[in-house]
Amino acid sequence: MNAPQNRRSIVAGLMVLLLWLACLPQAQAHLMVAQRGTINIVNDGAFMVLSLPVTAFKGVDDDADGAMSPSELSRHGTRIEQQIQLGAQLLANEKPLPLQGVMVQLSHTDEAESAAASQLIVLGRFQLPEATPNLRFRLRLFGTGADEQSQAITVSQGDSAQRMVLSVQHEVGEVLPSGWSTFAQYIQEGMNHVLGGWDHLLFLVVVIASGWRLRAIALALTAFTVGHAITLLAVAFGQVSVSPALVEPAIAATIVAMAVFDRWNDHRIRAGRKAWPEGLRLGLIFGCAMIHGLGLASALVDLGLDSTHRLWSLAGFNVGIEAAQLLVAGGCGLLLWAWQRSGGAALIVPAQRLASLAAALAGVVWFFERVAILA
Repeated sequence: MNAPQNRRSIVAGLMVLLLWLACLPQAQAHLMVAQRGTINIVNDGAFMVLSLPVTAFKGVDDDADGAMSPSELSRHGTRIEQQIQLGAQLLANEKPLPLQGVMVQLSHTDEAESAAASQLIVLGRFQLPEATPNLRFRLRLFGTGADEQSQAITVSQGDSAQRMVLSVQHEVGEVLPSGWSTFAQYIQEGMNHVLGGWDHLLFLVVVIASGWRLRAIALALTAFTVGHAITLLAVAFGQVSVSPALVEPAIAATIVAMAVFDRWNDHRIRAGRKAWPEGLRLGLIFGCAMIHGLGLASALVDLGLDSTHRLWSLAGFNVGIEAAQLLVAGGCGLLLWAWQRSGGAALIVPAQRLASLAAALAGVVWFFERVAILA
């Protein structure tokens, strides 16, 4: 980079820094929503603003009240900056870049500037190298509260933007990744959400357990895939918005509905009556899948769609969901095959009935738990 370009970069950086300083007195309260942040890349600098919980910092809360007073901030300023330098890092080739001009402010929830605050506003500038390599951001400053375990950060550079969500389990995120990298990342996120969500897993097991024929499983998984894909797309592109207070209990109710339907149909067959049409069951799976799609979409919204690679993000998340479904179906199939080979074929039908009843009971418990929590 030549001298005029260097001067322009320095001037641009100083202008942004001065703007911050000018805004600080007026914006002492409500500087930023808790657990949110921004990283704006301008020329050779990456300007960071984060709202971090006081409980993320060690040895600075003298009265252990989960908040920081102005006197505590003044007393422990150096220790706080040291922890920021170690806990909020922009990495280039896995090496932290210099963080300059660190400033820390209390984030008040009212106009009383002398009051203690549970969040700190942290500002700083990372010095970027001339040849900017692939960057990753690492955050280790998470609080002890349940709502302090994740941080949503908006990363921008010119017209490109990204929403990065970091957590205790996922401390590092790639900065402005390529389309393929985004696709691969969201495949993993989609798989993790299904395999880590007991309600989705239990619903899949109930759907698969009532019929082990390959055609029946293929049709059931197809109905589930199409159903959740429709609502996932609708939410992702802003056409539908449903409160989690409705979605979460409804997901639990789908487990109960599916299990009761299968047991009722089984009872009809054993009583010598005609089974319900297969299309009726597939329609029920499809409808339940649309409800599950709202839950999956909520997770995707929390994770954040990469606005630069929106379609890559959505496609990867969907592929991850389908891959997880196939893993569940394959695992159930292997378990059934091993059971049959070991001489337990006669117990398969009773086991299916028991599994449906257990699933229905779990769904009822989850339903009332979620209604109580979200009410």
